[in-house]
Amino acid sequence: MPRAFDRDELLAAFDEIAIAAIAARTRLDIAVFGGSALVLASNFRFTTEDVDVAELGTPWPQWLTDAVTRIARRNDWSETWFNDAVTFHLSAHAQTDRDMVKWRTFPRSLDQIGLTVFVPTAEYMLALKLKAARISDFTKGTQDLNDLANLLRTLEISDPDQAIALLAKYFPISAAHADKERFVLRYLLSQESPTDAPSYPRRGT
Repeated sequence: MPRAFDRDELLAAFDEIAIAAIAARTRLDIAVFGGSALVLASNFRFTTEDVDVAELGTPWPQWLTDAVTRIARRNDWSETWFNDAVTFHLSAHAQTDRDMVKWRTFPRSLDQIGLTVFVPTAEYMLALKLKAARISDFTKGTQDLNDLANLLRTLEISDPDQAIALLAKYFPISAAHADKERFVLRYLLSQESPTDAPSYPRRGT
């Protein structure tokens, strides 16, 4: 079974992809979403099993395919640990300059840049997580609920209508039929908050 990986392992993988890009005399910009974005840029998500990136185009350049495959085999990660399947779930209303944040460049050890990583703002991330809540099976684990709770606290949202209005900004059709999302929000907002203050997005370090 492919294993999960933590922030340090993910940073090392991005360093390796960046070095491969430099060797290929190119640069790669990627937008990272989902749990991998939270692992990178929050203080409340610590592991993930894959990296969800926006569509990179088809086919991928051979240098990228080789690097991703090499990293997966060496670390015993899923063959699809780096994938752009999330593209289908992104918002057509999102704007790069408003809804994405430049997180950091790679490799960390060189002055040259081979890879630049962007992550969604907290608002866009919450909207994506709420949209996903419609089909989530929360009986299989609490990680998605924890992510939602921490994003709500990050944005200082205390009322379900505030969150649904934000969902409507990116996914108006989902917001118009948000019974499950409202149920989840009412549950999360009724829970006692832990003492640690969530933070997202934190700048790359």
